[in-house]
Amino acid sequence: MRVQEYLDWFDEVVHPTEQMFLRVPDDKLGFRVTIDSFSVGQLLNHIPRSLAFNSKVVSGEELPLKSMREILISNRRHPSSTREEAIGLLREARNEFSSAVIGIGDERFHDGVLDTPQRGKIAAWRFCVFVVEHHIHHLMELHISLKMLGVAVNTKTLYVG
Repeated sequence: MRVQEYLDWFDEVVHPTEQMFLRVPDDKLGFRVTIDSFSVGQLLNHIPRSLAFNSKVVSGEELPLKSMREILISNRRHPSSTREEAIGLLREARNEFSSAVIGIGDERFHDGVLDTPQRGKIAAWRFCVFVVEHHIHHLMELHISLKMLGVAVNTKTLYVG
């Protein structure tokens, strides 16, 4: 897979996110599926911030969090975002991540290794797939939360927007 093929897939997967964010009722940002889950507002913050964080991993920048343990502790302290804040963060993070992937080029994407706090040393292409998997995981978490709140969401909402 080349960088452009990956980014086409990435864009397809991330595309419905903004529309999903717009479905979140303003008065339900504090809703949690369980006591240990992200609140809906925290999910709105976490989804784009994860892309921004992972853009730094891909580009080899200094990371504020150096281990999976630090990441997990930090995740539980995520602030809540409104829909509008989250959409702004998402647009910015999406561009940052795409630019980072473009920046490593086809050869490093295909044959290079990244040193990541989440997975240790891993093939660059595999880490980029992990980023999409992570995005899908949390988008589904938001989807289920919205269903529980009685918001009209379905498979088309999840995959198309």
